[in-house]
Amino acid sequence: MPDIGIRFDGFESVQETLRVAKLAEDAGVNTLWMTEHIGYRESLVSCMAFAMKTKNVMVIPAAVTPYLFHPTPTAMSLGTIAEAFPGRVGVAVAIGNTLDLKESGKEPKNPIKVVEDYVADLRSLWTTDPVERESEAYRLAGARMSFKNQNEIPVYVTALGSDVARKAGEIADGILMSAGFSVSFVEACLKLFHEAASLTGRDAQNLRTAAFIHFSVSEDGRKAREDVRKKLAFLFRNRLMAENIAASGIPIDQDAIVDAITARDIEKAATFVPDEAIDAFGVAGTIAECKKSLEAYVATGLNEPVIQVAGDEVSKSLALQVIREFTDI
Repeated sequence: MPDIGIRFDGFESVQETLRVAKLAEDAGVNTLWMTEHIGYRESLVSCMAFAMKTKNVMVIPAAVTPYLFHPTPTAMSLGTIAEAFPGRVGVAVAIGNTLDLKESGKEPKNPIKVVEDYVADLRSLWTTDPVERESEAYRLAGARMSFKNQNEIPVYVTALGSDVARKAGEIADGILMSAGFSVSFVEACLKLFHEAASLTGRDAQNLRTAAFIHFSVSEDGRKAREDVRKKLAFLFRNRLMAENIAASGIPIDQDAIVDAITARDIEKAATFVPDEAIDAFGVAGTIAECKKSLEAYVATGLNEPVIQVAGDEVSKSLALQVIREFTDI
């Protein structure tokens, strides 16, 4: 039986998110992921709430960026959640969304090195050893934690392209691929991830692989497709998605999308996402169509597709039904 997770974007109220989280656990999901969008509900706090509301699922903030999350308080927060809920917390580390970073006054120059250092520093902090680091994103001058983490906290690295997929294979416990990856691009990144792991002497089969998938389901499929169109427009504001877009061969005006999103006009941004992009970069349609599309992602060797349960009550109910049917494969 394949694993399946769900992700939340922080757009809905905490109360509604917790309600859906419990329903999703009952439907059979394995993980709850909380994405970090600047200005919306915060991921680490949300994951603590998820763990308190549910019984067995793993909770994962996705993704913390070294440019905005200093490693010391981040290690403290994760260590605290892990102590309260042993074996139920992980973390995904990412470069971050380029537009969010720009609006926060950050301009990454060597982001892959920063992510590599950040992963190492989180692990070192959890041992209570003092940590020294001069990074373009943060500074550690003998920082240390006063309590030792006794529980495994798997660290994922979020990949938006091939270079980070390789780095994830070298250093991480797992790879999280960005939403909006096509099936073929997921397959290519998994190959790079496993090759890099093997070259560094690691057993690739013991590493975790997950991918966010822009997902929507409706009774006739049409509403779902328009929903995914908007989600892709919001995603493609990130310049780091350029490699994935180019690999598809689908002409998409990313400059126009960035301009529209910067102006907070999602409706206009969606007009630059063509119909063929919905099928290439997302999962949308009826229950049967969505289940079939998810199976195509799993066929690449992906351990865990991560979908959204969002929208109105009908949409959420249909999404939970997809989860129930998918976990019965």
